[in-house]
Amino acid sequence: MALDPVATAVLVYAAAVVSSAAGIYGIMTSKSLLRLLVSIETFFNSVILSAAYIGVVSRAGPGYYSLLLATIVLTIAEIAIVAAILVLVYRRRRSLATGLLRELKG
Repeated sequence: MALDPVATAVLVYAAAVVSSAAGIYGIMTSKSLLRLLVSIETFFNSVILSAAYIGVVSRAGPGYYSLLLATIVLTIAEIAIVAAILVLVYRRRRSLATGLLRELKG
């Protein structure tokens, strides 16, 4: 049994709203850099999901989805770079507490 297209659009929009709220909550309350990274990634993915929702609703062309794919690839590259930085911070300080951000100023 297939869902009605309107119901599908509402469910996708609701998922985007809930995941963005979860990401913002995690960003505001995290005390670990790793948890902060996951929260930021959750928020980025909710933005991408919202953009995909807008593309479906507005019947965007293939150029729109190419831009969306490029955004996903850039997000993956950003996560890889930040994860590498977190590994270096952990090797030096043996902790990923957000209080380290003040000590790491150059």
